[in-house]
Amino acid sequence: MSTPDFRTRVAAEKRERMRMRLIEAAMDVFATQGVDATVIDDLIVKAQVSRGTFYNYFRTTEEVMVAVMQIVGNELLSLVDAAIADRTDPAERLACGVRMVLQTARHFPHVGRFMSQAGATRSLDQLPALGNLLRDLIEAIHTGRFELADPMLGLDLVVGTTSAALHSLSMRNDLGDTYPQEVTFHILLGLGMSKGTARKLVNKPIEAVSPPPDSLLVRSMHKAPTPA
Repeated sequence: MSTPDFRTRVAAEKRERMRMRLIEAAMDVFATQGVDATVIDDLIVKAQVSRGTFYNYFRTTEEVMVAVMQIVGNELLSLVDAAIADRTDPAERLACGVRMVLQTARHFPHVGRFMSQAGATRSLDQLPALGNLLRDLIEAIHTGRFELADPMLGLDLVVGTTSAALHSLSMRNDLGDTYPQEVTFHILLGLGMSKGTARKLVNKPIEAVSPPPDSLLVRSMHKAPTPA
């Protein structure tokens, strides 16, 4: 006979699977038709669930959008931070990190489309992994790599410009392979770095981000919802 603890765990796992099913469906719909144009009916049709099931998890499309942004954004930023962790220069970590985010958006275009539709956020409550970027900004300012009085201003500059670049990558097919480097180059100039130093940093080799198979980045690209 099942114990109460076992039944509770199974119920929690089932609930989490349904929540992720709604989130994966929402990411696809948002990326395809835009956040503002999406209504709840679009999400329940894509996820193949009832309206009542949807309301068991979310009240509005905005709540789903925030949930998707939290998972996708934190996954991507955490993967990037792990990939650049062995670089000792905070300015280099930032430069390589921005390029990795933009390159990942090219490799996972649905992610880039969603992030450009959802818009920029610098909320550490929604995206705790942004703390890694803020850490690098503070360290780079303290060591004289960036000439900036306020690290939060730097966060606005980096997040805002990167978000705009994600939008361009999702809308245009005429951007060359060096686009991520050029965007990063101008971010570094805005942070107070000289042209020569900035150019050296954006020419540093970077590795491709490889999300694990169970990440939302991968699952949302390959997994289609199954009927309820």
